[in-house]
Amino acid sequence: MDNIKTGAFIKQLRKEKNMTQKELADLLHITDRAVSKWERGLCAPDISLLEPLAAALDATVAELISGERTNKEEDTSTIDAAVKNIIDYSENEIAQKTKEFKKKLVVSITVSCLLVLLLIPTLNGLVGGNGFAWQCIPAYMCAQKAAKAIETKDEQAIRTYIGNSDDMFWALSKLEEQGVDIWKAQAKFSQTRLDYMFLRLEVELIVLFEDIKYQFTCNGTYRNGKVEFMNIVNPSLEQNYPQWILQLSNALSTYNPG
Repeated sequence: MDNIKTGAFIKQLRKEKNMTQKELADLLHITDRAVSKWERGLCAPDISLLEPLAAALDATVAELISGERTNKEEDTSTIDAAVKNIIDYSENEIAQKTKEFKKKLVVSITVSCLLVLLLIPTLNGLVGGNGFAWQCIPAYMCAQKAAKAIETKDEQAIRTYIGNSDDMFWALSKLEEQGVDIWKAQAKFSQTRLDYMFLRLEVELIVLFEDIKYQFTCNGTYRNGKVEFMNIVNPSLEQNYPQWILQLSNALSTYNPG
């Protein structure tokens, strides 16, 4: 399509029908500025507007595309049918591209949300800590591996991801013999934070004992590339804890203040 030739043809047909640009635009539900751009050859009508534009100007789509009247003796119906097929195909292409664009947009939004969630622990002022620490990300990842090591009772992983853990595997094995099973251990993403320059983290424990599940929160810290855990209960509070809970608390406690 020659934009200048088609634009001049549109202007000619519009004036023949004694229509203003605004009147033609209103028929097509567009702005008169768009009609003005067509007539000046700055751009071409959208492919979806060719049929209604042709109808409004008492022309054929083929005539709009060619920018001139066709010979009345020619079989314009054949030409129009071919052009209509092209329009239908183009509209299908547009619909397909729109669908693909929407899919990509959803993926982009999802990825962006995941990145924001990943960065939440580093924005400690927003989640209860103070300051900004990129170390929160490796701290959480290490805490997650440490939690998995405790859950699976993997001796090598315990030594790799948990500091001061020389006796932990042995202590957990003894507890398992007594029927104390760490059924699930999961690091809490949102609780990995820098708090007064102390890199804190939390691991949630689900412990199975005598067919009853108990839930504990184990606080810890991350330093020197490993996690160190604190007691899950504090005996100094003078509460009557069952012996197995005190043993489990001691088994998990690897934090060294020094």
